[in-house]
Amino acid sequence: MNGTEHVPVSHAHADWTLRSFALPGHVQVLTATGWRRGWLVARDNGPAGWRGLVQYELGDLEITEYLAADHIASPNLWLTDERS
Repeated sequence: MNGTEHVPVSHAHADWTLRSFALPGHVQVLTATGWRRGWLVARDNGPAGWRGLVQYELGDLEITEYLAADHIASPNLWLTDERS
């Protein structure tokens, strides 16, 4: 079994997880600069799958953007930016 066979299962899990979060609610979001605390404001199921409208702070800026489900996690998880 290679790594690409795990992608659909991982994607399905991320979609299911995103659908289970309360709106609005606290979440962890993966941005270009790493994991940050944020708010999940809305969710949308489009052609590319589930995505969430999130708000988070980046320095002095408040960012509001749609992120893919696999970039949004429970606020109760301890997440690291370390790459394997």
